[in-house]
Parts: sequence; C-alpha cells; structure tokens
Amino acid sequence: MQRILDIDLDFFVTPVVHWPPDDERPSSEDYSVWPIAEAIEFLREKFGLAGRLPGFLTENHGELFPRWREAISVGLLKPPFHVTHLDAHADLGLGDSGYVYLMSSLLFDSPEDRQYPRAGATGLNDGNFLLFATACRWIHDLTYVYGDGGGSDELFFAMKDFKSRSDHIQLAAMGTREIDKMIRARPGSYNPVVSHFEPAVPYRTSHWDSFQADGPFDFVCLT
Repeated sequence: MQRILDIDLDFFVTPVVHWPPDDERPSSEDYSVWPIAEAIEFLREKFGLAGRLPGFLTENHGELFPRWREAISVGLLKPPFHVTHLDAHADLGLGDSGYVYLMSSLLFDSPEDRQYPRAGATGLNDGNFLLFATACRWIHDLTYVYGDGGGSDELFFAMKDFKSRSDHIQLAAMGTREIDKMIRARPGSYNPVVSHFEPAVPYRTSHWDSFQADGPFDFVCLT
C-alpha cells in the first residue's frame, strides 16, 4: 500500500490561524513561523525524509483533490492509500457546510461518480478535501499530526457513531432533514435515519511531539 505524507505549511505557524482573512496573509506581528532549519530537521527526524520523493505542490489544500484524482487515473496512485496529514487543521469539514452536500447528495452516487464534486463553501474546499477523498474511497487509513493549539477539530458527522473522538472515520448518507435534526438535538440524543454507512476508515491523531512515522513514505504533498 502506498503511503502519502501531506504537509500544510500552516502547521509551522504559531499560534494556529483558525479563521484566516480571505485575501491577506496573517500579520507577522501576531504570528511567527518555525525557522527553516528547525522545520527541515523536524521532518527528517519525525517523518524520515532524507531525499527526493515524488509528489505534488499546491497553493491551496483543496487543489490536492484533483491532483490525486489525476494521479489515480494514470496509475501513479493506487487507492486505497495511507495518508499522514501534518497540519494545523484536520480538514475534515469543520467550519463549512460542504458536509451537507456530501452526506445528502454525493454519497448517494456510486464511488466512481463522486470524483467530480462541486466546489466552494457548500462543496469541496480547503477545509474538507480529506472528507471528499474519503467519500471516493481513496484513503485506507488517516493519521492527523498537529501542533500546539491544533487538534480536536474533527467534524462529528464524519466520525463513526457520530462521536468526534472516534478512532474511525465513517461517512453516513442521509437526508437533509435528518442532518438538521441532529444539529438541533443534544449531542448523542437523536438516532438519525441513515440510508447507508460508508466503509470505516481507521483514524489516528497525534501531537507532533509524540509522533514518529512507522514507515517510509512514497509521496510527499506540500501545500
């Protein structure tokens, strides 16, 4: 099975930027970044990066979805694959409404017909691209590595048994009325009517200080 290291450079920004301005970089007076030498040494020690690897460079994280799709279509990537996601954010849909479209519409299509979802705040975007990759059944298992101020930002709709702290992602296909009822109900107090559940995907989270990669990577993606 192929192994992908997915790096978002905002991991190296302190403190975590939760709501970045649309067209401006965060102020250097309020935020700092790791020194380059420390960041490189960290990647070598924790992830075993020692030389060149194939991969992809994107400016925005959502742009990685079509790059993976293209790589799969030409046989460069063979799903399902492992993803280690080094980021200040889980990118599993918390903070936007794309999950409503995914759960109430996209999951009712066959997996091969889910690869061209709509994009934007109500579709595929930078903050939920891993949710859509999971819906396409590209991901075998996912590890989320975060830093100080990150973590604990999984969307409960994406997790098995609708529990944010679950060790599996499991997407549920259901109507918008059921989604609305769950949003309005107290956590765990409403049992929704689900059309079907997608295969469960093992999910692990780790603070960077306690993380150590358990094997070499085949691809590196940098955003």
